[in-house]
Amino acid sequence: MAITIESDLKRFYASLARLQKDSNQGLLLSRLSEIKSLPHRGVYFFLEADELTSCGRHRVTRVGTHAVSVGAKSTLQGRLRTHLGTKSGSGNHRGSIFRLHIGMALQHRDHLDLPYWGKGSTKPVELKRNPAVMLAEAEHEQKVSNIIGGMSILWVSVNDDPGPESLRTYIERNAIALLSNNYSPIEVGSSEWLGTYSPRAEIRGCRLWNINHTKELYDSAFLDKFERAIDETIESHD
Repeated sequence: MAITIESDLKRFYASLARLQKDSNQGLLLSRLSEIKSLPHRGVYFFLEADELTSCGRHRVTRVGTHAVSVGAKSTLQGRLRTHLGTKSGSGNHRGSIFRLHIGMALQHRDHLDLPYWGKGSTKPVELKRNPAVMLAEAEHEQKVSNIIGGMSILWVSVNDDPGPESLRTYIERNAIALLSNNYSPIEVGSSEWLGTYSPRAEIRGCRLWNINHTKELYDSAFLDKFERAIDETIESHD
């Protein structure tokens, strides 16, 4: 089984390398406004410059998609904008679980006290009544934006209908499970990765900024569909 996982992982990263080369992807998320070829829907992959695989490629540290509920209207560009934050460098971690996770890890690493971080789907009344804590949280959002903006982004175009059985969900789920390898990832990256400070055992264990699907077994057949999606993304770029 380990041999299969290793070969599938090499195949996965080789496919991403081909995607990046042949469709001219890999810009930093901070340059999102320069990307003119984003599809309406897709699966995205974040890579961090200081995180390398054993082959010297940048390691994927988050996999995601959007519009997974029937009738959902969100777009790939909209989801990435939410993760990045505003042009001013601000952002809203209550609208992005990715931002929330990074902010929590920063708090633990730097021993910061932000009592309302992650509390509520909107800013709690108690937070709004405390200008000092409001300012501290805003400054923390800026730090999160800087970190996420410094990550590079790859994506595959999968313009299927929203729903839990969509191809996008299938690719996302299996890519996460492959990379996590049931909390025993083959590519663990550096010991200084920010996620090692996360209070979430899932993030520390799988070495990804993901929680869902990290404990699942992957289906090797997903790589065939993943590669076909890459072919279609490259063709649309041409």
